[in-house]
Amino acid sequence: IADDDVAAILACIDAARNLTTLKLTGCVNITGRGLEPLRGSSVIAQIDLSLSGRHEVAEIDPKPAILETVVLPILDSIVDSVQNSLKHLQFPKKWRDDQLVELDAFMRKYD
Repeated sequence: IADDDVAAILACIDAARNLTTLKLTGCVNITGRGLEPLRGSSVIAQIDLSLSGRHEVAEIDPKPAILETVVLPILDSIVDSVQNSLKHLQFPKKWRDDQLVELDAFMRKYD
């Protein structure tokens, strides 16, 4: 599945107003651009960007394409929404390992 596919599905269901849970298990080829229809959502409560399923090894080889620089601004818009419902957010292992300044800043804001 590619970013355009994710974006089309999210747009079709009006995800910003209707989707409460998003799990991207196995979507290792997306950059995150396809998550744009979630921008500003006040209803999404759970986002799992870990890309691996339960009881699966979190190490994905080759490294997944998902980019912090693309996804974090979308997540910021969700956290900043007036009636933010976000309760659970799981990041890809790649992001946790890389320890980028942008992710650290987001985590302080979200926490």
